[in-house]
Amino acid sequence: MNSELVKECLGKLSETVSFNYPAIGWYFSQEEIEDSFVFKKDKWVCMFMYLKMILKKGTRIRFSNDYAKACPGPVEYSGYSELTGSDGRFIAETERFKKTRKLAQDYHLESRERIHPPEGKYLYMEKIETMDKNSDIKVINLFPDPAAMASLCVLSNYDRQKNMDNVQAPFASGCQSVFTIPYDEGFRENPKSVIGLMEPLVRQFIPRDMVSFSLPSNRFVEMVQNIEGSFLDKHFDNPVGF
Repeated sequence: MNSELVKECLGKLSETVSFNYPAIGWYFSQEEIEDSFVFKKDKWVCMFMYLKMILKKGTRIRFSNDYAKACPGPVEYSGYSELTGSDGRFIAETERFKKTRKLAQDYHLESRERIHPPEGKYLYMEKIETMDKNSDIKVINLFPDPAAMASLCVLSNYDRQKNMDNVQAPFASGCQSVFTIPYDEGFRENPKSVIGLMEPLVRQFIPRDMVSFSLPSNRFVEMVQNIEGSFLDKHFDNPVGF
């Protein structure tokens, strides 16, 4: 989705919904954009250690198949390299996020099904307000406060016949929750919104009041276009007596 349209929709949404932090977008490119931070370190690091650079300094992070010893999650979950850890040992016995290795293996298989080949040589993560007007945004990350989260969840159901599964909070790594799963939803007929950043390890690197609400850009635009006439419409007269 064109970044200019996304910015316009983000502005409209921000008139009625408040956010704790600026929105972030993800896009692919064949170009090696200058002044991008490269997720490549000679020691283990998590991409969320650098989230503050994006939000406060406007830094752009670039991902590709070259990540040295940094966490392989963003590279694997964006399709640049093969997903590792199929034996389930790390998740079940090191992180202890799953009760048994068999459950961890099942999670690995399910995760693999949601990964798509990258659409460009590089994947960029950047604050939407600083993006070039020609960027083709694939996924949008919003960071709402509790009241805004409630509004976004209701708006996700506003135009849907079925009401119980239009928003999901899946068991997922941080990078899965902000990119892989919402990106995969963009390939589906009725894409869901994704509540994320629920991984305990990631919580150590982000503000305590931060949770993510992520969705494919086409669904984001669709939801914002539904604001007029909905409960978020600024001209809506709230009924009395309840």
